[in-house]
Amino acid sequence: MRGMKILCVSPVFPETYWGQERALRLIGKRALLPPLGLLTVAALLPRDWEVRLCDMNVEPLHDSALAWADAIFLSGMLVQRASMLEVAARARAMGKTVVAGGPHATATPEAVAPYVDCIVVGEAEEVIGPLCEALAADRTALPPRFAAAGRPHLERLPPPRYDLLDVDAYHAIGVQWGRGCPFNCEFCDIVELFGRRPRTKEPEQFCRELDAVLATGFRGSLFVVDDNFVGNRKQTLALLAPLAAWMRKHDFPFQIFTEASINLAGCEDLIAGMVAAGFDCVFVGIETPSPAALREAHKLQNLAVDLDQAVEKLIRSGLEVMAGFIVGFDADDAAALERQRDWVLRSPIPQAMIGVLTALPGTQLERRLAREGRLLGRSSGDTFGRPNFRTKLPEATLLAAYRAALAQIYQPREYFARCQRALDLRPSPDARFRLPWTRALRCLLGSLWRQGVTGGYRGAYWRFLGRVLLRTPKRIARALSMAIAGEHMIRYTRECVLPRLASAIAEVQQADPPRKIKRAHAHGVRHFVPEPDAVDGRMAAV
Repeated sequence: MRGMKILCVSPVFPETYWGQERALRLIGKRALLPPLGLLTVAALLPRDWEVRLCDMNVEPLHDSALAWADAIFLSGMLVQRASMLEVAARARAMGKTVVAGGPHATATPEAVAPYVDCIVVGEAEEVIGPLCEALAADRTALPPRFAAAGRPHLERLPPPRYDLLDVDAYHAIGVQWGRGCPFNCEFCDIVELFGRRPRTKEPEQFCRELDAVLATGFRGSLFVVDDNFVGNRKQTLALLAPLAAWMRKHDFPFQIFTEASINLAGCEDLIAGMVAAGFDCVFVGIETPSPAALREAHKLQNLAVDLDQAVEKLIRSGLEVMAGFIVGFDADDAAALERQRDWVLRSPIPQAMIGVLTALPGTQLERRLAREGRLLGRSSGDTFGRPNFRTKLPEATLLAAYRAALAQIYQPREYFARCQRALDLRPSPDARFRLPWTRALRCLLGSLWRQGVTGGYRGAYWRFLGRVLLRTPKRIARALSMAIAGEHMIRYTRECVLPRLASAIAEVQQADPPRKIKRAHAHGVRHFVPEPDAVDGRMAAV
């Protein structure tokens, strides 16, 4: 197998709540997270192959980079489709072989296959050997499709190729502990992609990956990208003591955050272990406080806890809470949407990611809506615009309520009020992780100038910092971190989301006739197999 030159390309993400683009500019970073899936695939390639990475969210893709490569490995999500196809067209015009994988190529291969030479379906570990053999034998005669038959064990995976990164470009670095989730939420594609039996790595293996991150010189936020970090409680508990020992040995070089189901709040041992290991933030899928909507969505785990008490307990234990919410369930009426808005407004959750229910490819929700004749088309991955199905609540009413909720929730005064509630609940600050003073100074000066001097919400910003200094002065560093995150949430809502939703509402109101259901397409909805690369996490996926 002769050596080859492989260029791994991560296409451009459009701006969203998840990307934190405006906050990143304030602190001098170019992207939130690197493309962990491509780094994982790169580590599986033959050692004598040359591999380079181009993350187009960090740097442009130059023709010289394409000219260097024998083949292009291209991975992207639904929202990256336009950029993904543009890259494929440029590469093929230069005579390069293009291999596409990732969520979009797997969920809807028929939408990608015409634009590339080969589609990879399934987790990469299952097909990388035959793919590499075929490339080395004759890249011009590559089979059009490689499909994995199962879900691999993760215990023998090598560390991702973090050495390919310009780590200074990123706010956080991603690592993966496991894949899969034991729950069965109707709208979620994780169980479709990775199964309901969570698979994990070994603790020593995970710590070796942290060694690889540390070797790059990176210090800062570390994101454990699992869609449910506590999906396998026993295995995760076994990780936490070795992880805490590793963190102590290396003087806590990372602040760790992750995603988990809200039932984490009932697991005292897991919470204590996570905090001891350096976790300080968790993203949870609350979705809605409506029991009817939760039952409809099969999110029964949320019905087993008191949401208010669960969130408060996590914060009091030392875990800041970010949360995802959804509007547009069949059970949602106007009153339910008002209750959801009011719940968020009185919560201690500054970053509340609220999206419109979307029928993602391959999900139970898509299949149900197709059977009911309500599917309007395949999702583009956008959850901040019009739904892709006929909603029970009139669409204009739904979008108007959604727009009004976002306008209020991300009104600066309300955002900073939630920040203050969270700070009041937190325990005494833990000084184990210290941001390098040069980065801390840049963050401080950037926030003071952009938010406190030139920003359009100076009064709310200074009142918030003043209250923190009076009530919880030892938490001023975290308060500044929350304020910086608010720069994106507040401005993106004002400048992008609200105008866009206003246009969508006008479009719905003026539509005559209303959007037609694409019945032929709906009848063709089928079950999809797992995505071919490591998950990049819900924060970067939508």
